[in-house]
Amino acid sequence: MAGRILVLDDEENYAEMLQELLKEHNYRVDMATRPERAIDLLEEIPYDLVISDYKMPVMDGADFLKRSRELYPNLPFILVSGLMNTPELVKVANMSVTLVMEKPLNTAYFLEQVERFSEPMSDDEKSSSEEDAEETDTEHLHLPDEPRFISAKSLTSVKFTKDLWSLAQKKDHCFIWEPNGGEAELALKDLSAWLGNEDKPLLTYQFSSLADGGVIKIQELSEDLENSHVVLLRLNNASDIPAAKEFACLVAEEASDLFLAFVLSSTEMPTDFLIASDRHGLVLPALNLRPSDVGHYALRFLRIATERLNESKAMELSQDAIYALLAKNWSSCREIQDVMTALVNESSGSVLTGEHVARHLPSVGVVDPAKQLGSLLTHSQAEYLRTEYAMSGLSAEDFAHLYDLDGSIQSLDDLMAMPLVDANMAKF
Repeated sequence: MAGRILVLDDEENYAEMLQELLKEHNYRVDMATRPERAIDLLEEIPYDLVISDYKMPVMDGADFLKRSRELYPNLPFILVSGLMNTPELVKVANMSVTLVMEKPLNTAYFLEQVERFSEPMSDDEKSSSEEDAEETDTEHLHLPDEPRFISAKSLTSVKFTKDLWSLAQKKDHCFIWEPNGGEAELALKDLSAWLGNEDKPLLTYQFSSLADGGVIKIQELSEDLENSHVVLLRLNNASDIPAAKEFACLVAEEASDLFLAFVLSSTEMPTDFLIASDRHGLVLPALNLRPSDVGHYALRFLRIATERLNESKAMELSQDAIYALLAKNWSSCREIQDVMTALVNESSGSVLTGEHVARHLPSVGVVDPAKQLGSLLTHSQAEYLRTEYAMSGLSAEDFAHLYDLDGSIQSLDDLMAMPLVDANMAKF
């Protein structure tokens, strides 16, 4: 499976040239123009290879190499520079730089070296996102690039990211509801890059703090070349939405290049949110409704934690461990990261087992392998019914009748305790 490459150069044109060259050869590539921004990316995304310039202000390539080695001792690192003197070469050699190449690059040799450390996308990988788009979106909307921060491997998260991108093409603001601990900020980081902000940091404000002079403060961001023009504004509750709409209109009159994202984090169902946003708000599904994304986050954080321990190969997950991770009701992807990091730090083997995971997730426990599929499906059914019931506004009895469920259902507890609607599904 193809990984990702990180390109760092303070000369944006040169960084873009390298990025385009690598993309033309089917590599997944991220670009940064500031070392500190590149470090932020390294802390969140696992990379196969880093390609960095040497001569940079504030933090040069050697300092960036040192910081990268502190995060990932074995991460392949190619240093590119116009002309380095002998002391500089000795310095980076002592820091275990993988390779030093001089500008201008010999393209053929450069690509040959890149291929040593990172695998390009296969034809299937290149076409898979387009096929998924055709299956999940009637307008065949394609994202500019696959999400790097938020995991969008489930149908519901794919739809969310495409709806967000579609809205950003038409409007200057949006409203997003997320469960507490949700990943709206991660999704907006991806949107920021798709809108041309690349590695520029996303600014976050509490909307209530902008009551006095807020419009002027936000307008000033349109002239700020150091930060993203996507701005996250957090709401306290759905009653803030009318004022947020007025605020967005005022900002748009003076700073049309800004995109404002108003985010409401809540434990309640988004019924009032959807009404207040004229049902044009976006709802980010909870992780417990997106098992594919839970698995993707787990593998991402497993790799990051393993590589930070100076291990050359990521640990593997047993079938029991995978079950336990998918059966847990996660509150956030940060919780997944904390658990995966703890598991890797405590394990002495190359495989994480169900017993390892169960020690950190006692609520899940160890389940007979023959019953794992049925248990997972029953859990997913219960979470789906709970969400749909809360959104419907119906009584449990009327909800059961609408979905042609068991006629004895009288409460939410009855819905959650229902056996699989189709018991044969657990036999595959």
